[in-house]
Amino acid sequence: MIGLLILIALPLIEIATMIKVGQWIGFWPAFGLVIATFVLGAMVLGRSGFTSALKVREALERGEPPVAAMVDSALVVVAAVLLITPGFIADVIGVALLIPPVRRALAHAALRNAVTVGGGVRMQRGSFEETQRGAADLGRREQPPPDGDGPVIEGEFERLDERPVNPRRPQGGDDRPG
Repeated sequence: MIGLLILIALPLIEIATMIKVGQWIGFWPAFGLVIATFVLGAMVLGRSGFTSALKVREALERGEPPVAAMVDSALVVVAAVLLITPGFIADVIGVALLIPPVRRALAHAALRNAVTVGGGVRMQRGSFEETQRGAADLGRREQPPPDGDGPVIEGEFERLDERPVNPRRPQGGDDRPG
């Protein structure tokens, strides 16, 4: 219910803000700002894919888990989408996310409690460095147990590739009468 209220309230707040900014600086300058932030967001979005791939590759070449690079890249994409979205509040948040110290602080806050465990993510108190070390465990998988040592699962089965045998039909013969 709270999510629905937010989805209804945010566009209304954005519209009210656009009206107030339009009254304050004029319609055409406000319209120009909306178009300029759209173009900026499109440019950032177009560049972010290539940049994020480079950051991840560099982290992997250094032998580090690419968690920080991936989170940073995801926040840049969020910033670009916010800039593309019409509205001044979204634009302010998007521009703030383009500032590296703001992005790092947000990434630090988001990842402070996340530690990977067996390929999943478990929330746990810890530092950002512990989170990055925990992400390194993602590449280390447990080896499957050798044959005969695994769990036994009881159940019934039916082979779908076999057809039932017709007792009236001769084995190995054809179906033609005669």
